[in-house]
Amino acid sequence: MHTLISLTNVIVTREGKTLLGPLSWHLERGRHVAVTGFNGAGKTTFLRLVRGELLPDSGGERVYDFGQGEQRSVLGLRQRIGMVSTDMQDFYGLHTPHVTGRNVILAGFFDTPILYDVPTPEQEASADEIIDLFNILDLAESPLGTLSTGQVRKLLVARGLVPKPDVLLLDECLDGLDTQSRGEVLQMLNKAGERTTLVCVAHRAGDLPECIAHAIILDRGIIISEGGRDEALLALQASAPDLVACDLPVTASDSNMEYLLRMEHVSVVQDGSRILHSIDWEILPGENWMVVGANGAGKSTLLKLIMSEIAPYADDEEGVGVIQRLGGMTMDEARPLIGVVSPDLQANYARELGWEVTAEETVMSGYRGSVGMLDEPTGQEKLGAAQWLEMVGLTGFESRRLRHMSYGQQRRVFLARAMAPGPKLLLLDEPLSGLDSGSRAFMRDIIQRLAESGTPLVLVTHHADDRVPALNRVLMLKQGRLRFSGLRAEYGIG
Repeated sequence: MHTLISLTNVIVTREGKTLLGPLSWHLERGRHVAVTGFNGAGKTTFLRLVRGELLPDSGGERVYDFGQGEQRSVLGLRQRIGMVSTDMQDFYGLHTPHVTGRNVILAGFFDTPILYDVPTPEQEASADEIIDLFNILDLAESPLGTLSTGQVRKLLVARGLVPKPDVLLLDECLDGLDTQSRGEVLQMLNKAGERTTLVCVAHRAGDLPECIAHAIILDRGIIISEGGRDEALLALQASAPDLVACDLPVTASDSNMEYLLRMEHVSVVQDGSRILHSIDWEILPGENWMVVGANGAGKSTLLKLIMSEIAPYADDEEGVGVIQRLGGMTMDEARPLIGVVSPDLQANYARELGWEVTAEETVMSGYRGSVGMLDEPTGQEKLGAAQWLEMVGLTGFESRRLRHMSYGQQRRVFLARAMAPGPKLLLLDEPLSGLDSGSRAFMRDIIQRLAESGTPLVLVTHHADDRVPALNRVLMLKQGRLRFSGLRAEYGIG
């Protein structure tokens, strides 16, 4: 079989720290490969090295050969190596809600997030072919801001395939998708495997396309094992070493607080599309809610409403819906008392601060409800940060920058950030997404114990395994409408 990419004794070092290697590996045409390993193993760094975004240290060798002879520079080859990642989706959601799906696909020809150049007739025809192949004409004609997470992910797969790459890199390509969308994207990836060679990073066994038959396992930047699909599945199901957390403090319920949240006739309209339709919802002390529904149902929008990140829409018939928090507090009063853990918040620290902030500073920012520290912390805040870093198993990490922590460690820092101020309500938006099996087990355990110790929860997730026993209420959304609100046992979720 023809070798497309080969790495020989490659090491990647940045700021005096070895991120990868030494490692040797080669990718053969048509030999689809899974890349697995715990958070911090170096999987995303490995993909960046393969794609040419990172240079190896001197002494190692990286060679590309896509049929025109060997080449050691990635210059002119970036269109031959496609990429699909959740980071790309974050960019589009933040910066380009009005861009159409077709322009996203066409941008794949130029390896740019936005279409700056005029595509040729041949490129337009190739885009039409991909759109027809995946039956996504309706998505191609729609602005991104009107599409669900799963629908945008389909466009990103099409974008990665449209220049007919020799290799398609998939970095957690199924992360954040509901069951139906995950199945549909998996079907797309299996079709993609007939056209290109896949290299797929995944943390869940169900996120590997059936066409992938080979695997490598990374640990601390080194390939520790190579084998078949079964070996990858075993690695994805394995548990990480036990992560020890301290006993959690019991949260005293506020007997004077009649309710934690009230929504009455709340709607949301964005870019002319109605995202939520006249929602009524009440959270009382002692209740722990799970919010369920397909991609695009409005779950994350609901949490953003609670945090006043978006405003309710003024309906002509019903006026502006009412949102009351924590027994009637103003939003300024309530903000530091509502803890939030989400991949979006984690990504904000990358976008706005470049991860150049310590674990301690990140936790202390929770007292202000801000991204990063805006002023000097108090002694009590420093003490609270140290205590909660210990409770999430990160003693000794106070001065470590987020940039030098694994994704799973970062998520625990953000849980400590949410809990340090002593929240009256904890919002968890896909808190286990992007985590390896061991980190998921740790987070499930600590979330359950937080609920048992008296912290009220609202948890959004697509995975049944992520629903902890303490969740006793269910809110179900479908296409922005409330379809069920009540006891978990009545809804029928185990």
